[in-house]
Amino acid sequence: MNYIDTNVIIAYLNEKDVNHSRALKVLDKSERTITSPIALLELRSVFSRTTNFEVDEIEAFVDYLPEINLEVPEVDMNTIFNNASEIATKIRMRTLDILHLSASAILNASDFVTFDSEFKEKEIEIAGFGLRIISG
Repeated sequence: MNYIDTNVIIAYLNEKDVNHSRALKVLDKSERTITSPIALLELRSVFSRTTNFEVDEIEAFVDYLPEINLEVPEVDMNTIFNNASEIATKIRMRTLDILHLSASAILNASDFVTFDSEFKEKEIEIAGFGLRIISG
């Protein structure tokens, strides 16, 4: 099962994104793809800061995710935070990245799909948590 990072979702939704074709390949596969509420928050934040979209337009993008077979399973945020606290001291990355790693591990994803090169740089450390990094 693939956990999809926010940057892959944004690239999929934005035809002008340099990674759009890569994102299409990732999300058009038949295997199960998931993300977390963290990605939804980040998606809303990015679109509200970088576009002139109204709230209902941003929500339309969020509501569209099931149409591309991207699931957002329920997950306990306290569990994500507690797990992230353990990960943070072992893998030195930005907070949102640590939260995504934590969520993907808790949701039992085997692969973490991202276009963020920092994840690839930390690939060995991340593998210690049972996740394989896929760079799209």
